[in-house]
Amino acid sequence: MELSQTPQNALFNEEKLAELHQIASGNKDFLKKIADTYVRQFEAKFPELKQMVREQNHEQIEQLAHLLKGASYSVGLDETAGRFHRLELAGETNETSNLEPILDEIEADMRRFDYEWDARLNELA
Repeated sequence: MELSQTPQNALFNEEKLAELHQIASGNKDFLKKIADTYVRQFEAKFPELKQMVREQNHEQIEQLAHLLKGASYSVGLDETAGRFHRLELAGETNETSNLEPILDEIEADMRRFDYEWDARLNELA
């Protein structure tokens, strides 16, 4: 999957957000459910991924990163998805040392998620 035209330092792919807004017909409750579902999945799986990185469990790193990569793309988090892709490849190639900086970047993205999700979709309304 290609990383899209996301401006430097932008958290979201604007085209994907516009598509989600259109699919939801601007229904903010539906868009909130999409965000909540993503956040719940992230909160359920990311701690497990971090543990697998600490344990250098290549197979689980690959699987969890793949799952979270797809979920991230679905809500327009292309850069975050790219970070998960790097983790997925690391698991696939058994190169699982020094992955903590990528995990830190993902956590920073998620700290921005709620605020920027609402702000970006409000601009589309």
